[in-house]
Amino acid sequence: MADTRAFEQACDNSVNQMQELLMQNMEQTLEYVAGKAKGRVGVGTGALRADTRSLGVEIVGDEVHGAVGNSLEYAIYHHQGTGIYASDGNGRKTPWVYEDPKTGEKIYTRGSKPNPYLKDTIEKEQSTISKLLGGAN
Repeated sequence: MADTRAFEQACDNSVNQMQELLMQNMEQTLEYVAGKAKGRVGVGTGALRADTRSLGVEIVGDEVHGAVGNSLEYAIYHHQGTGIYASDGNGRKTPWVYEDPKTGEKIYTRGSKPNPYLKDTIEKEQSTISKLLGGAN
């Protein structure tokens, strides 16, 4: 019987090299998407824009997963909208009043319109994203 250990090791090494390459391509793609998405974030204090970043890459089974996002509590509301404007249609249907924490002023609202800057970036940059994932610089 032939000794196949060298062949098996070469196959394992090839798989490891491919996974590393795919992870590098994904990370480069995530950085690109985050950079482009920052240009689409509405400007308030700039905190949301500054916090838009790659959330990391991982291998799950035989797939490479990556994400871009924010850690700020209000990021989801900015992206998806609130109240009658909520993008998924299940926002609050009645108006409400809240106190602005900066000014103390009472604000009457029906919600805020969505700014899906991450979704829009992915849709608009699909061609470049595909190229980056494939290894193009």
